[in-house]
Amino acid sequence: MTLDEEKDPALGPEAARAVELARRSLGAMSPQQRVQGLLRVTERTARRPGFRLSPLRAGALALAAAAAVLLGVNVWQRGARSDRLSYEVEGGAVQQDGSVQADTSSRPKVRFSDGTEVQLAEMARAHIVSVDEQGARVALDRGEVHARVVHRSEAQWLFDAGPFLVTVTGTAFALSWAPEDERLDLRLENGAVIVSGPLSGKPIAVRAGQWLTLRQRTGEVLLRDLDLQQGAEASPAPAPAPPDRAEEPSAAPVPDPPGTPAGPTAAALSAEPRRDWAGKLAAGKLDAIVDEAQRRGLGVSLAESSNEELSVLADAARYTRRNDVARQALLAQRRRFPATQRGKEAAFLLGRLAEAQEGGAAALAWFETYLKEAPQGAYASEALGRKMVIVQRLHGDAEAEAVARAYLSRFPGGTYAQAARALARTP
Repeated sequence: MTLDEEKDPALGPEAARAVELARRSLGAMSPQQRVQGLLRVTERTARRPGFRLSPLRAGALALAAAAAVLLGVNVWQRGARSDRLSYEVEGGAVQQDGSVQADTSSRPKVRFSDGTEVQLAEMARAHIVSVDEQGARVALDRGEVHARVVHRSEAQWLFDAGPFLVTVTGTAFALSWAPEDERLDLRLENGAVIVSGPLSGKPIAVRAGQWLTLRQRTGEVLLRDLDLQQGAEASPAPAPAPPDRAEEPSAAPVPDPPGTPAGPTAAALSAEPRRDWAGKLAAGKLDAIVDEAQRRGLGVSLAESSNEELSVLADAARYTRRNDVARQALLAQRRRFPATQRGKEAAFLLGRLAEAQEGGAAALAWFETYLKEAPQGAYASEALGRKMVIVQRLHGDAEAEAVARAYLSRFPGGTYAQAARALARTP
């Protein structure tokens, strides 16, 4: 707002010039700055004997004094400190290009004055783009960072990863960006964040306990249950009894669930307009997706939904712990769309479900199926890493060593590389 837009007959020419100069130089004052200026001018004028102001003139002078405060012409503002955050790098140094970079022997940590910490994983590189009183903007060039952002009123932290932007107020999360694969991974430990970018028309809300993967190249948006990832890094448990072979992927196709409508009833239901399940998934309306599928009849939903809708239904069911619905959706995807990328990825997700619910042999079979069908697929690194863990659990270190060496030859910087080096006795 300019002075012409805010005419005030009580504002004298000198005060008006001061206000206009402040606005042009510094922009609009914040509510806090206006209050501070009013309090100071009121206190100063009240001390002058015999000096009286009308309420209108007092308000005008308060505005002028606040502008003068911002310009630093009042003696009581000399030496005032800024609330802008500061930071230091521990275990590393800022490079000439302004980046903080980790190598194989160091994991630098950036400590901010409000207590927020951002630690780089091995071989990661990041830039501190800007810092102000609300927070900072950090650009992740490659690799992974782990951040613990202190929650404060009006705090705003931004993390760039390729074309994606993560908006944070206060939370703990791990964020990785692989520019060569154009892949973002966000594992949220607590709090909530918003992720925006080219793959979704609306920002994606990620809640505590979720793991988001975005693949710019293929347009994939995938949410997972973080518990599965945490379980992957847990200490191996005693080997469970091998499950029935009928549960392995070599089994005959699973028929549609009982109660699948046939004939005119199924046709009438399938004529219903498609729901925006992908939009509901991005908005976190997970229960609504599963409830809608069951309301139409789960058999009908599995038989009539598109490949993408089956993926969304499976994801929503997994996140809400309705694993039986998730398994049926993934099996339907395998049965109806076996040659597609999503159909192949369903084998990997069935392996994760089997690992969480049943244990070793069934999960191992699904992971091997996925690696056979999609050796260069998006989940190849994780499928091979899980295979290594399960083989070690079921058959011991000797057999797992061969899988570990295969993993290191393909994914030397992967999530399971450290465990693979221990098994392969490789530094």
